[in-house]
Amino acid sequence: MSHSEEASHRIAEKALAGLKALGLAATPRNFETWCAHVEGRNPALSRDIHKCLSAASTISQAQANGLYELHILRADLSRDVMDIVSKFETEVNELIDLLEATGESAQGRNEELTSLSSRLHQTAEDHPDVSALLERVIAVTKSVKEENFNLERRLAESADEVAALRHNVEHIQQEAMIDPLTGVKNRKTFDAAIERHIKQSRETGSPLALVICDVDHFKLFNDKWGHQTGDQVLRLVAEVMTANVKGQDVLARYGGEEFAIILPETTLDNAAMLADRIRRAIESRRLKKRRTEEDLGLVTMSMGVAAFDPSDTIEALIERADECLYAAKRAGRNRVVEETALNTASARRAG
Repeated sequence: MSHSEEASHRIAEKALAGLKALGLAATPRNFETWCAHVEGRNPALSRDIHKCLSAASTISQAQANGLYELHILRADLSRDVMDIVSKFETEVNELIDLLEATGESAQGRNEELTSLSSRLHQTAEDHPDVSALLERVIAVTKSVKEENFNLERRLAESADEVAALRHNVEHIQQEAMIDPLTGVKNRKTFDAAIERHIKQSRETGSPLALVICDVDHFKLFNDKWGHQTGDQVLRLVAEVMTANVKGQDVLARYGGEEFAIILPETTLDNAAMLADRIRRAIESRRLKKRRTEEDLGLVTMSMGVAAFDPSDTIEALIERADECLYAAKRAGRNRVVEETALNTASARRAG
């Protein structure tokens, strides 16, 4: 047996043992999730598994389904969409260059146009998710090839088509990055952004802070008023937070009722002040039932703040911010705890 085969067998055995210990069935979805966890190739998945185990010492099938959807299924879909968009933009840009060059000299371009049309057809077959968009490019290319003698007049129409295609590409990219419920960045975008900003901070020596926050008693809102009201709470929180972040700050829905803010060029003290400003702004907004205007009470948030240290890994920075968040929860919620306060058990709160 080769070394790679032995390694894969060990991973499979550990994954099965983990599922058995948790009382979870060895379904293909569960097996794939735990193999990714055991192999260590998905740090975000492993963090969420450890978080579930810390909270309840076990993982339900519903939680396992959620882990699969977030870290395996959605990650694959986002990656596929971005790959399609990247290839699609390359094809469109080549078409623009070709049209501009052909506008100056229409002779001898039929062969190039035919080749591009064939490549665009192949792209449509390989990626049916964007085939409808590619068909429009193909139509433009075919039209230019067949009416080469009248190219000057049709270039303006082709330019309009390409502009519309670019707009559609931007829309696809945006959808792949945004959480559909709240309109802020999604977890996949957060993971990419924090990796990028940590690298930048390490190279330049500039400060970087991370805020992780959680809606207090969110389950009670859902249980008492229903999931639609729970969604309304999340949208309200996202709206207030969006109004208070700016520039290169990255606000993302971290998962469930948790949000995260990456703050480049920001010290720990300034990050804590921003977090407390957001906390107070959310607390000042009373939630009302949309149809009846019935007062549903206050929405509050607990927040943890940590600053990047050059020796940090991504996981270490997130873990410290998480620890601060749980310290805020233990201290009574509706407050901000920064990492320097962990040892002194002090928390920042409005008087």
